[in-house]
Amino acid sequence: MLKIRLARFGKNKEPRYRIVVMDSRKKREGKVIDILGHYDPRRDTDFKIEMKKLEEWIKKGAQLTDRVKSLVKRAKKEHPAPSDTL
Repeated sequence: MLKIRLARFGKNKEPRYRIVVMDSRKKREGKVIDILGHYDPRRDTDFKIEMKKLEEWIKKGAQLTDRVKSLVKRAKKEHPAPSDTL
């Protein structure tokens, strides 16, 4: 099963995470299928998610982890999609 989850990288005691698509059976730093964004928990507002890629992977059946769900929810709240009405 494909999961959209956080993969840790960065220095010791300075964690940073990439938002990635990978097989749920792989370890956290295992082989990644696609990178969708990044997240820095020390600067909680420092994260980016490519929403188009995210939607494509969800359509293909990938599931979000709880933490990624909360980041996506925050991203949608902070950067709402522009309306097409004029």
